[in-house]
Amino acid sequence: HATGLGQLFVGEVRHDPDCQAGVRRRHESWRDLREHRLSYFEHDGLLWRLSLPPAAAPLPWPGDWLIDWGGAQRWLRTDLPADQVREQAAAADGHATAFRGGDREAQVFHPLGAVMLRLHRRIKKAMDPRGIFNPGRMYAEL
Repeated sequence: HATGLGQLFVGEVRHDPDCQAGVRRRHESWRDLREHRLSYFEHDGLLWRLSLPPAAAPLPWPGDWLIDWGGAQRWLRTDLPADQVREQAAAADGHATAFRGGDREAQVFHPLGAVMLRLHRRIKKAMDPRGIFNPGRMYAEL
């Protein structure tokens, strides 16, 4: 029994309700992932969102992982310190954001490097010369 949109019989596609139900379930699973309705997201602790190169090797960190976008987006629930998560994400050519839970007064976004911080400051100064739009909202130094 083939899975997919239908069964293929020598150039002919036949209606297969079981396969269509499977496609519907997969579609619903992707939607549930996008909307964070999977049981993985039913957690009150800190949830990290890591953005990494898709071919980055699996990271050997303790915790619960969910891998999305072909490996480019990875979700992690762990007790590792924030500095360690961010340092190791950067070492893998990525970044980590404290997506939900945890201390929301702490640094949520991955710290900017010196070059990126200068660029952000220039953009913010050009777009908001008086500094009245959400000062310090994403980064304390902006």
